[in-house]
Amino acid sequence: MVIANDLMAKLSAGHWAVGTMLPTEPELAATYKVSRETLRRALQRLESSGLISRHPGMGTRVERARPVPAFTTRLGSLQELTQYGKSAVRSILSVESIVVDKELAEVTGLAEGSPTVCVTSVRRDPERSGQVVSWARVYLEPADAKAIAASLDDSPRLISDLVESHVGRSVDRVVQRVQAVGVPAEAAAHLGVAPGSPGIEFVRRYFDADGRLFEVSVSTHAQGTFVYETTLQRG
Repeated sequence: MVIANDLMAKLSAGHWAVGTMLPTEPELAATYKVSRETLRRALQRLESSGLISRHPGMGTRVERARPVPAFTTRLGSLQELTQYGKSAVRSILSVESIVVDKELAEVTGLAEGSPTVCVTSVRRDPERSGQVVSWARVYLEPADAKAIAASLDDSPRLISDLVESHVGRSVDRVVQRVQAVGVPAEAAAHLGVAPGSPGIEFVRRYFDADGRLFEVSVSTHAQGTFVYETTLQRG
């Protein structure tokens, strides 16, 4: 919070002009004498406020000097995620322990070199004869993954809900990024489309009340199989 507030103050004062790039994560981490994970959490606060945008392989771009207060997303969006979990049936494809590499760190915000458990799954629409509507990978802390392992196959609940009920770690906020993508080959095989076909990707980062990033989900939907609707209310 201290780092995020300081960066916001510098942006507001014009320390970095809109359209320019911030110093690299290692440079900022060294400036504030913190780990890159701590620095990333601060940057995530700026990103969620619309002040910056982060581009893997390119850096962090300044988008505006002050947060835009016009519209905010309400907590109801978490309820929408829960409803999605109830309506689409999850099938677990694999669970494996991996180490976060540079590419995965850029996509998820997880610390490079840290251990994580990757849960790969698909969700099927029961109203469309079980058609696969999404392919996803969820990254969990090893201890959390172990705690919910026995419930993964049988429960329709969101994985974040399982973590809360088994570990006691509740979701305080979810930072979501949505972008158009070409469907990756592995996802395409399950979605029934050609690799590179138009699709949409959701990257959701789940934070607890202490600001700790404890889950990241990366889900892919093929064109025409999924509609995501949100309600924005003037603040």
